[in-house]
Amino acid sequence: MADKKFLGKIHGEPWDALAKGPREALSTIWNSYLAEVLQVSPKSERYKIMRREIEAAAGFKEVYENWNTLSPESRAVAWRRLMTASRNHLLERGESCVRCGECCEKGSPTLLMGDLGLFQRNVLSLNDVYTLRPGEKATTREGEVTALTEERLKVREIPGARQCWFYLAPNQSCRIYADRPEQCRRQQCWGEPPAPPAAEELLQRRHLFANVPEMWDLIQAHQARCDCAEVVRNLAGLGGGVDAASDALFEALHFDHYLRQMLMDDWQMTPEATEFLLGRPMREFIETLGLNATLTPEGVFTLSPRQD
Repeated sequence: MADKKFLGKIHGEPWDALAKGPREALSTIWNSYLAEVLQVSPKSERYKIMRREIEAAAGFKEVYENWNTLSPESRAVAWRRLMTASRNHLLERGESCVRCGECCEKGSPTLLMGDLGLFQRNVLSLNDVYTLRPGEKATTREGEVTALTEERLKVREIPGARQCWFYLAPNQSCRIYADRPEQCRRQQCWGEPPAPPAAEELLQRRHLFANVPEMWDLIQAHQARCDCAEVVRNLAGLGGGVDAASDALFEALHFDHYLRQMLMDDWQMTPEATEFLLGRPMREFIETLGLNATLTPEGVFTLSPRQD
């Protein structure tokens, strides 16, 4: 139901406007009251959900439709019912997730140590998570791009968007809500944002694979030959005409590519699972540094400046 705009004036205590004004006055005062009580942006999904729930509990639609015919006494009773419903709802839901999905659409969670059990219970699989290695660029929820100083495991996003892999936007639901990661549970869109997790809280590949030698050995070998910081240094050396830098850079590209191919061919891993085990492909990392890495039909990479 679209609210009409009240064109009159409300001075100080709004009761005179409520007692004598038309339903448009009720709508204007109600909007202001809810914005003050709920203390979130009226444009936010959280506000919209809580407003719908409050108005359903208080019978706002019926009050609004009948407002012009109500006596001042009946209006006072109806207004008290609206205020009581809003305050009761705030006490019940004011500091809890209403599953509006706004945080889910801004990015996927970084996994923390408390999420280890999600793998053990098969809530998360190798295909649901990818690794960001030190030196890779990541975008914060505020849209800032930063180079990471530590490894992070992230739940995948919908391709082409920042929306979490598990969030279903059409019905504002999460496929693993009961088992959602710790960082999801810490989100408080109704108050101050939670502090970033400390480095020791971050779940890393060693916590999952250190006791699985065949995987851990591959992870360590890949890191030794495809270290992001080393690639950046070699790229700088390449611009300075250092031949050794060129050799090391192309070795990293080829080692990364053919190790992933082996995992897919021999271990039957999906491309997504290799991004968990080894991080995102070196070719993609090179692209963030301003170069296109192209594999020729002969199986050799070439580099060229990005045009975008």
